[in-house]
Amino acid sequence: MSAGGWREGDEGRMKVAVVGSGLAGLAATWLVGRQARVTVYEAHERPGMGAQSVRLDGHGDAPVVDVPLRVFTPAYYPTLLALYEQAGVAVDTVDYAASFSRLGGDTYFVYRNAQIGGRSFPWLPPTGLLDASTRVIARNVVRLHRKGAMDLREGRLVGRTLSSYLEEEGYDRVFIEGFLLPAYASVCTCSTEAVRAYPAEVIVGYFCSGVTTLGVMRAVGGSQDVVRRLLAPAREVRTGTWVRQVRHEGDGVLVTDQTGDVERYDHVILAAPADRGAALIEGDEPLRAVLAGVPHESSRVTVHRDARLAPRQRESWRPVNFVVSAEHPAPMATIWLNEVQEGLSGAPPLFQTWNPVLEPEPDQVISEAVVSRPVVTLATRDVPARLAALQRDPQRRIWPVGSYAADGSPLLEAAAASAARVADTLRCRTPDHPAGQPGGD
Repeated sequence: MSAGGWREGDEGRMKVAVVGSGLAGLAATWLVGRQARVTVYEAHERPGMGAQSVRLDGHGDAPVVDVPLRVFTPAYYPTLLALYEQAGVAVDTVDYAASFSRLGGDTYFVYRNAQIGGRSFPWLPPTGLLDASTRVIARNVVRLHRKGAMDLREGRLVGRTLSSYLEEEGYDRVFIEGFLLPAYASVCTCSTEAVRAYPAEVIVGYFCSGVTTLGVMRAVGGSQDVVRRLLAPAREVRTGTWVRQVRHEGDGVLVTDQTGDVERYDHVILAAPADRGAALIEGDEPLRAVLAGVPHESSRVTVHRDARLAPRQRESWRPVNFVVSAEHPAPMATIWLNEVQEGLSGAPPLFQTWNPVLEPEPDQVISEAVVSRPVVTLATRDVPARLAALQRDPQRRIWPVGSYAADGSPLLEAAAASAARVADTLRCRTPDHPAGQPGGD
């Protein structure tokens, strides 16, 4: 894929490479591309944010399923929403109510959402209140919203892991292990142990940000529309092109691709995953060391039609269905795509499952992918601050962006916010660009 190339008026403009076209790379391209000559490098044959998407029948106007499905909440994603608005990406609210079940057992917590006046209000079916686990979880949810928000404001979460905070404050185990850990292991795409070790202020900051009542949204046109719009300012998009090395030299940066071709740029925005970025950098040991220290975990996601990976009772099916098992390192989350994706209403059930603890029947599988995501620990909580310190160097020419590079949970908001900050530093912002904002606490 190639778009653009040299255009009239390019003389004198900065020449910038963006390495990677996940959301951070797309945001950087949109923000910088109208002020500079941008070339995007992407190893996949399609731009990264849509590289794993699947057209259900392989052709025509059949629905395209994003893999992974990307949703966001206005409570936590101000930079992303501003970016989408400026680029003309249409968004809409989706119902993301959830159920929680034990592997091989019944559903023990389930709720619905009521959409009222543009807000989303979760409510429990009256029959659910007959279950003791449901009552305990509901009581703890209310408590964490109140006390967690106060503890966050008053600084009592600093230096504490999520697990230690919840246990020391006396939250009930059924709430911790049956609700909060499964939910946020799925939100952060990591193992249960990893989310236990998350800084408490990161998870509580997300939980108390308003996600409960402001609802969940997704791009109406999916990743394809996001990619098309955010890549529009690029002079060239080189898909199927691996970058082998990024090396600072003099007042520029040399980018070497897998064929050995070398091209010089004024700046390089490194939108690859942190570990991959560390492997590419040559001659910038301080930056390489910060990126190499960002931990990652991988998760498997499959699109399929096997209803055995949904709750046993059909009446318990919700748009998101968590299955918890102490014998597995991460919860299984099965998204009932018919409820959240346009074009699937009334069609046979279609699911997207993260970390399947029960393997779907092979003839029911449509696609599979492995996704690597950064995680945050107390030891790496300061990565955004360390990157910001390095970026104050007036000689800097290599700029890392990504979900690990801004405060808060490593989600799309942090990816967009980190790109906005680099655009600010490069003085590429136009008046309608969003200000870089932290992604949460």
